[in-house]
Amino acid sequence: MRGFGFDGGHFEDQGIDEAGNVIDVADHRHEVSLDIARLQFQLEYTFDEPWSIRWRLPIDIKTRSSHISAIDPLATPVEIEAMERNLLTHHPSRTIRGFGDIDMLLCWHKHNVGTDGGLFSAAVGTSVPLGRIEKNPYSLGSEGAFHEHIQLGTGSFDPMMELSYSRPIGDDLIISAYGQGRYPVGENEYGYRASRSVQGGIGALKPMGAVGSGESSFGLVGLLYQHIDRATWDGEIDINSGFTAVSGTVGFSWKDEDFRNWTLSLILPISLETPGTSEGTFEPGPILSLGVGF
Repeated sequence: MRGFGFDGGHFEDQGIDEAGNVIDVADHRHEVSLDIARLQFQLEYTFDEPWSIRWRLPIDIKTRSSHISAIDPLATPVEIEAMERNLLTHHPSRTIRGFGDIDMLLCWHKHNVGTDGGLFSAAVGTSVPLGRIEKNPYSLGSEGAFHEHIQLGTGSFDPMMELSYSRPIGDDLIISAYGQGRYPVGENEYGYRASRSVQGGIGALKPMGAVGSGESSFGLVGLLYQHIDRATWDGEIDINSGFTAVSGTVGFSWKDEDFRNWTLSLILPISLETPGTSEGTFEPGPILSLGVGF
């Protein structure tokens, strides 16, 4: 998966002087852009049909670029230098990479639900903390100390649930729906409680015939919904968290001569809503996804 141009930013009126002290400076903005790449491995083991265990392990690469803008024309060169130091303390341009948290789920499915060819599946489980976590960035930032807002994990075991259903409509169409909920219930060792989240989607697949020497192919379109609640640090709301987004997706799926399933899709944002105090939340850009199943 590759996501481009996740843009965010916020107004700022503080800087850091040469001695490392937080000082007041002229108004300006921190502009931040994030590119995301994710390689995710999934393994599912059926131990007693229709029961299975599913594991997912992501590897994330997050590249951030940042700069100051909208500087008050009355700002002095000394203030601008203090603004730059503050920017490098809060969100410097850098690349963060590593493993994310593991998802581990107990899964069950049933065939021919609702109609011949209908498939219903359900899964419950938890995330297993593996990804990199950070100390409270707001406490560190108030002291003028370097800190990091981007985390690769939550540092906690977060219960989760997944549901999906698909069924054919006539001979030329398959419709599907899915939902996923993640419900963190406690804080990690640094006082962070991750966002509770709900996401889901509906889609349609239409057979497109054989592609090259492949068995079959499908065109797909869909609509995705995602709601991310507010995270907290030591019980205080993380002001850069929380959003509700709707996206559209188009793609192509095919099976090759070795019976590998390939899916190439493009996700495009349609709408985004954030709480009034979430100025620093990143606005999503387009996401290109390539999946292969064995």
